[in-house]
Amino acid sequence: MALTLGHTWAYAQPLQDQSPDGIPALMIRLPLRIRLFALVGLLMALSVGPARVAAQDMAPAADAARPIIIASDPWCPYACDPATDGREGYMVELAREIFQAAGYRVEYRVVNFAMLKRMLHDGSATAVPGAATDMGGALLLPALAQGNSANAVALQREKDFTYSKPDDFGPYRVGVIKDYAYGGDVQRYIDQHHANPARVRVLSGFGYSQLVQGLRQIQGGGLDLLLDDYNVLRWQLRRLALDDQMRVVSLKDDADLFVGLSRSDARAPLLARLLEDGTRRLRAEGRFLAILARYGLHEQPMPER
Repeated sequence: MALTLGHTWAYAQPLQDQSPDGIPALMIRLPLRIRLFALVGLLMALSVGPARVAAQDMAPAADAARPIIIASDPWCPYACDPATDGREGYMVELAREIFQAAGYRVEYRVVNFAMLKRMLHDGSATAVPGAATDMGGALLLPALAQGNSANAVALQREKDFTYSKPDDFGPYRVGVIKDYAYGGDVQRYIDQHHANPARVRVLSGFGYSQLVQGLRQIQGGGLDLLLDDYNVLRWQLRRLALDDQMRVVSLKDDADLFVGLSRSDARAPLLARLLEDGTRRLRAEGRFLAILARYGLHEQPMPER
């Protein structure tokens, strides 16, 4: 995953305590950077009411009557499965709050990745949280990111692994998720070796089954490394109580993450602007930080591109 935009937010600095509802803080060490818009923040703080009214004015009645469908495969903490995680994911919560403040009805649907791609192309999904790319032109990305991500690998604690380039994967059996795009040199390595099970193992399933399958294979010695997002792997290790047996190593290939809008929906440009303005407003109000805290995350300064 590799994409950078101008003004970005990212949230992966670890909290050392538990989150307010008792969920342990994630041990996250992504470099985090947020540009402080001092004057804009002051104006927003002094005029929250008018900002909300302006957002509502942007939503024509006909558009607002049609619900916004947020769809994702489970990828907690960005987009979660409420049935297993007890929450929707911080990007889903963020988007819901922004769109509802503008007068829209919002629905969240948990689907598999193949279904998600079909929904984007046929227009039955409006928004996708956790997008690092435009998925082949299917998504319109806001000009302001809603998070930050790095690829990482999970492995047994006693195993040694240091990463500087994809060839470092060579001696290891690496598990990857079917249909996922890891971006850049990592994706090129996967594409080159995907037919060689001594190097790459492709995992498939629904929900968290691929991740659970991969982590269990590491436990049993069938895999050496499992490749996914740093935050996602840490979340799963804690959910499965495996963080005392395994560790996560970041590949340090940070990229911005977005709530992407389906280009099949004519409202996409309008919704992208709402996300940009809403992200700034919620941060100025302190609401963004409150949402992140529920997932053991918090904000840190991030410079412009």
